[in-house]
Amino acid sequence: MTASPRMHHRDAKIADGPITRRKVRAIKVYWPVSHSTLARVSAGDLGALRSDDSFGAFIDVLESSSCVGDFGVYGDVYEVGLGAEGFTTRSGATPALGAIGERTLSPTLTVTVHVDHSVPEDEISQVLGQILAAHPWEVPVLELTAPFDLITAG
Repeated sequence: MTASPRMHHRDAKIADGPITRRKVRAIKVYWPVSHSTLARVSAGDLGALRSDDSFGAFIDVLESSSCVGDFGVYGDVYEVGLGAEGFTTRSGATPALGAIGERTLSPTLTVTVHVDHSVPEDEISQVLGQILAAHPWEVPVLELTAPFDLITAG
């Protein structure tokens, strides 16, 4: 016997209804936060994101840009994944966390925000520059994807 999940009535409408396909690019950022922020968010306290000194700066960048996180009737949309980032600091670095030669594991958020593919490169570059300027790491990690299809209901 196999089990299959029950589809709720609302889900059935979405499955049978029209879908919207939109070309977007994704900006993915790995953002360090304090251990206490990660613990609070893990426990369901999403207000901890804004009150974290470091991550609050990212939210400020997002809210000041009109070209990222635009989902029509929803704005400033971003997704957050909880995790950790590991690294070994090498000679010549000025680490914000850890020490030269030390293996460090940092509580980190993986943040994804979408940008419509029609946004001009100079606007995207401006947002990326603002994110880099706000990021607390000496060598921030940002990813910018090629355009892809984002599928939504409606």
